[in-house]
Amino acid sequence: MPRMPRWTSLLFAILALGPLIATADYSGMFAPERIGRWYIGGGLGGFNEESNSQLQNPDEQFGTFFSGGYRLSRNIALEIDALLSHQEFDTPPAGINGRKSDFYTNGVGGVAKFILPLDRAELYAGGGIGIYTSTVQLDGNNFEDDEDDTNFGYQLLLGADFFVSRHFSIGVEYRHFKLDANFDTNLLPGKIDAGGDFLFATFRGYF
Repeated sequence: MPRMPRWTSLLFAILALGPLIATADYSGMFAPERIGRWYIGGGLGGFNEESNSQLQNPDEQFGTFFSGGYRLSRNIALEIDALLSHQEFDTPPAGINGRKSDFYTNGVGGVAKFILPLDRAELYAGGGIGIYTSTVQLDGNNFEDDEDDTNFGYQLLLGADFFVSRHFSIGVEYRHFKLDANFDTNLLPGKIDAGGDFLFATFRGYF
């Protein structure tokens, strides 16, 4: 099956922002008291990995995150962000008897966001860096092997929050995540691009 371009996820994200912007009215839902307060949030969605010749026929791709942040001003927020992704792929070499292996990436990073308030909606863009561990669990007919690699990674993000109340929002977020991994196994030689593109459904609550 042909691989969809990496930026297809970004296109879907931009299209998803349209209804949120259209429904943003001027009812004064932006709450000035959110400035100088903490918030928590999270998201769940799809994950499209970078192109890797070592990972054949990837499926069951998903990602999730949990974050806590502080609203410094009307337009700036800082967050600590925990990210997890998962996918399955054919056990090398060439999918032994249809067996599948697992690839996980998880870690914690810092994120800075620029926010554009539009009353009930807030658009944002940001980026961050963190430290992440990639783990591969190989499952063959006569062998099992777990390998991991830890490295610095970075991410860029674009999204929108729609406030259903003055302190709670739902939204959509696109992320591009870049991370390299090298495993000590001949079955997955060379560098693997452990990052990819995410499209999340999100929530956030201020307190």
